[in-house]
Amino acid sequence: MRIIRNFIVGLLLVFVGIAAIMLIPSPQPPASKPWEVTVMPDNNISVFGIHLGNTDYKTAQEELRIFGKTAIFTDPDNKATVEAYFDSVNLGGLSAKMVLNLDVPEDKVAAMLQRASVGKLQPSGAHQHELVEEDKQFLLSSPVAAITYIPSVRLSREMIQERFDEPDSIDVGLPDDKGNTSESWSYQALNLTVIFGSTGKTILIYQTK
Repeated sequence: MRIIRNFIVGLLLVFVGIAAIMLIPSPQPPASKPWEVTVMPDNNISVFGIHLGNTDYKTAQEELRIFGKTAIFTDPDNKATVEAYFDSVNLGGLSAKMVLNLDVPEDKVAAMLQRASVGKLQPSGAHQHELVEEDKQFLLSSPVAAITYIPSVRLSREMIQERFDEPDSIDVGLPDDKGNTSESWSYQALNLTVIFGSTGKTILIYQTK
């Protein structure tokens, strides 16, 4: 009996050990940072593991390790854009809001708008249209055309210059009601625009050629 009992106890310990090993999370590859930008052979860039103009929305979510929400936004001139937005993405120790612009044919966007909800007015003046489930599924295969990255912490001009070097050009915006101005730094080779907003926020916009 003692031999059988010892055998059973040993078997249980083996199962517990296997279960414990299975519960140990596998190591994750290090997340890329906003200044880790690679120019690809097609002259578009890759950032955050997303090759603009090539990586589809489904794969982009896998790279970001988070699910986004999709909608169509129409501006006051009725120009429509299809966007996937993330309220909080944590990559490389930085937390940020992120918006992906998806490349969708104009006729498809028009059809999606007809099926979408009535636009909800946003603070920017644009209207947000919620999509039906069928169209949300379609967007999973749509390529990412641009990324807007808004970190929760302000990135200083010195930090941006250290990471990206001198900009090709600097445009200064008109003063706001409080006399504060914004600056736009352009990096042509990277198709990158860095905006230092009048409110203190830093916005990085990556685009396709």
